[in-house]
Amino acid sequence: MSNQVTASNKLPFALLSMETLALEPELWTRTSITDPTWKEVSSWQGGSMGTPTTTELKTNNYNMESPYISDSTSLMLTGADTNIVEIKKDAGAVTYSSTSPKILIEENWGWDIMAYVSLRFDGQKNKGEPRKNGEHGVIYLTGAGEASRSKSAFGTDFFEMPNDRYFTFATNTSMYFSFEDNPTAAIYMLQNDIPFKVENRILTGFASQGGRYALTNNQNTLYPVGITTLLIHDGFKENFARIQFDHDILTKKVRISITKHTAKLCELRGPEIAFAI
Repeated sequence: MSNQVTASNKLPFALLSMETLALEPELWTRTSITDPTWKEVSSWQGGSMGTPTTTELKTNNYNMESPYISDSTSLMLTGADTNIVEIKKDAGAVTYSSTSPKILIEENWGWDIMAYVSLRFDGQKNKGEPRKNGEHGVIYLTGAGEASRSKSAFGTDFFEMPNDRYFTFATNTSMYFSFEDNPTAAIYMLQNDIPFKVENRILTGFASQGGRYALTNNQNTLYPVGITTLLIHDGFKENFARIQFDHDILTKKVRISITKHTAKLCELRGPEIAFAI
């Protein structure tokens, strides 16, 4: 039976098997959300939890190693016998496919965002609690996902809210922040009720959701007056979004608008910015 899934070449996959497997080529994997180090492995321990895994890493524009499949390859998984997963690269996407009856290839989603591709060997499912609480209100998807949806039923291109309300994110990638029209602007994350300036949000699980963000460090005035344009990109500047914040001090309202993006998904879900590659 042939089955396949197409995803971003920067999206990791999860290998799930009760059987210990020899790998060719060797893979790169992370062991937990608290350890951001990528480790090269030549075998996969049977029964272990699927963690972010890739065939290839690339250093992004900020000197961080990230999943980035740059070429097609055949992944050979050898236990009692050998089964092959074909990984075909085409522009910014890769297609995973296999004719082996032992391998099931599936999309896995969280927060209506495609989080990873699972390569299930003999029907093995991911173990453990699928979501883990991180620091400062951020939740990470670390295991089994949800039903797939390409776009949420409630996503929009703009949202208006009171100027004392924080915004937040849902994403399947690391994000890097800059500003287009206001050189003094910055993004702040509330940490233990104190605003701290941040320049990125580094992903260690498969996806993440939450956190409280503002565009000033003044908790009485969370946004600069007038228009401020936040730029978000994936570290390689291959997927980006331009988000405009228009603060009307007279009405005490902030209108958030997505003015342009090249991501697979970018939408507003109330004060939440969903950005996915």
